[in-house]
Amino acid sequence: MNREAIEHALGLKKSMQAAIDSGEIADRKQLMALAASHGLTVTRDGRDYAGFKCESGKRLRVHFEFNDRPPKEPKGNRSRLSKDTTGIWIYALVAHSKDGERKACYVGQTVNLRKRFQEHLHHPREGRCSYALFQWAAHEQVDIQAVVLTWTSGTDSNAHYYEGYWLQRAQNAGFETPDVHKWGGLPRPESLPGQPGHWPTGEVEANSISLIEVVMQKLTPVVLYPDAGTIGNGDSAARA
Repeated sequence: MNREAIEHALGLKKSMQAAIDSGEIADRKQLMALAASHGLTVTRDGRDYAGFKCESGKRLRVHFEFNDRPPKEPKGNRSRLSKDTTGIWIYALVAHSKDGERKACYVGQTVNLRKRFQEHLHHPREGRCSYALFQWAAHEQVDIQAVVLTWTSGTDSNAHYYEGYWLQRAQNAGFETPDVHKWGGLPRPESLPGQPGHWPTGEVEANSISLIEVVMQKLTPVVLYPDAGTIGNGDSAARA
């Protein structure tokens, strides 16, 4: 079995490197989509190389010259997630089919964006959370983008309203939400303080960043609507 796993990893490395060298794979997005289709997990995402781990645990690395990374900035100037920020973030992971006719989305909440994005990318849990979205993206051979929708202070209960609100906006906009029945019975308010009445397609497309880039470069997606309020128990206008 170990020999078979080694030969499988070597075969994948050879075929992927050949596709890069021939120009069949012309950019990082195509490479990551191909890796996902083979069930590979990203372990390294460097400027001119990428490392992957097979389902067997065997690792492989390929090299390229995509020239798609900007020059490194001084650490003090890079946009990073603040460890001092308190509150709950509402975010979305989105993917679009290559022909643009289908799209899928996962909406979640977290108190630690960096850690949560790392978990989505490196530790998917079968049958839970964003696993079905990753399967959808792998089938379509497309990348997953991350966007931070809003931030709210207050309790988990308060955040559930914002999470459910954005989930409904995504579904209204035509997004598939794979395995949504496993997410729990989120409230679906008709309106919330500081939030748009519809899915802001233009803003999301302009501010989404590849999940791989977010994790590997520790980037901070722009928060689209940072002024979410706190929902009181008597705020019936915000409830569906």
